[in-house]
Amino acid sequence: MTEVAPRPPAFGVVVAAPDGDWEPAVRSLRTQSLPASSITVVAPTGPPPAPDLRHAPCTPGTAAEACVGAARAAPVPYVAFLHGRDEALPGWLADLARAAHGGAGLVQCGTLRLRTDDLVDGITLTPALDGAAYAVRRALLGAEGRTAARVTVPRLLVRRRADDTAATGSAARAAGTAVLRDNHLTSSVGRSPAAAAGRGRVPDFVSVVIPVRDGALTLPAQLRALAAQTYAGGWEVLVVDNGSADATREVAEKHRCGLPGLRVVRATERAGESYARNLGVAAARGDFIAFCDADDVADPGWLAALAEAAPEADVVGGGLDSSVLSPAYADEQPMPMTEQTDFLPFARGANCAAWKEVLVTIGGWDEHYRGGGEDMDLSWRAHLCGYRVGYAPEARMHYRLRAELSSLARQKWNYGRSGARLYAAYRHAGFERRDSRTVLMNWSWLVLHAPDLARSPNLRRRWIRYGARLSGFLAGSAEQGVRYL
Repeated sequence: MTEVAPRPPAFGVVVAAPDGDWEPAVRSLRTQSLPASSITVVAPTGPPPAPDLRHAPCTPGTAAEACVGAARAAPVPYVAFLHGRDEALPGWLADLARAAHGGAGLVQCGTLRLRTDDLVDGITLTPALDGAAYAVRRALLGAEGRTAARVTVPRLLVRRRADDTAATGSAARAAGTAVLRDNHLTSSVGRSPAAAAGRGRVPDFVSVVIPVRDGALTLPAQLRALAAQTYAGGWEVLVVDNGSADATREVAEKHRCGLPGLRVVRATERAGESYARNLGVAAARGDFIAFCDADDVADPGWLAALAEAAPEADVVGGGLDSSVLSPAYADEQPMPMTEQTDFLPFARGANCAAWKEVLVTIGGWDEHYRGGGEDMDLSWRAHLCGYRVGYAPEARMHYRLRAELSSLARQKWNYGRSGARLYAAYRHAGFERRDSRTVLMNWSWLVLHAPDLARSPNLRRRWIRYGARLSGFLAGSAEQGVRYL
């Protein structure tokens, strides 16, 4: 006998909009895979009459009370809350309903905080109610002393504006705060995110984005490699100049004959690869966007392999091979995605691609990361929004490792700092720091091998790699207020 899946509990939604701006939330609710049973807009003036909308009038000072009252009046077991300018991803209510099955008292999920230009400002994935999107069991509103589960769904299911008013946040939190105050809720974690199925189609047009700063010496080899690509579809190359002081722009312009679709994009307002990539995405004409670096060299089949993987994935990572450009450092070969052990697999920024629609939805590249970690953050946000991050090992990029010790040390130190930032952002989604025994062993190794600095160049390089990264962990821990050693 076939087992019948349990029917999800019905959900109503209260939209807190004391400033009168409720349209974004309501639009997103009408695209939910599990439709809301009722939608109540708490605002000074109501929406136009519609069968699926109710209005609870309020002033800025009475919005919290009106939100609680609207929730109590909803004829459904559960009520979820949004800010008026929130955009709930299509699976938001369905994921809350799955987590609520069994009688949970409060269910919450993470939010993507967006700047006014729609780029990511950060994420909220914490046990605290502040900043989370959530739902409560309606029977607990006004009740006291009951025991129920508080379930956290470790996913980013709502896009939220970072400049929301305090009044909006306070009104939306009121019901959850009351349930937490008056009842005993035991914490648990909901099911892990499931990967989406990808776009299911081939790209119409591909854009290749290359962020570069002072890359006049290495850029020609990469542009020649791109000119030799076997990809038969339509595509373009965008060289995003991040304030170069050398002849980078002139070098790029000279390669227009071999790359008719080449454009140079200025990104001079501030330094940063993520900033340059975001400007490249904004300028791109393609529906599928590939990223590579100016100091690497793409295999002839690189772009074709990424495009071939596109129908089955939302974000695609390719393989990095340092044996050609950095043969002296064989022990530093980047790890394939299939062997990564950090939390969730990630596509490296030096060789990756994504559908433009996906990049826009998850807020693009996070410009807070400088010198590393931004590719892990992008992939992990995609995972936690329900997108699929795939791997195309045939999309090979010849990768150049840092030769100068000062440059290597700076890179590894930045990686360490970014590791602490990633831990602060994703620890409540399952990203675990190293245990105390491992930390002790790593620092002990550094002390015991200090004499390597005066031995062979290879041993000196190895010590600097490890030492700079561990020092970056310390610096990042102090910056983020976490313990990531």
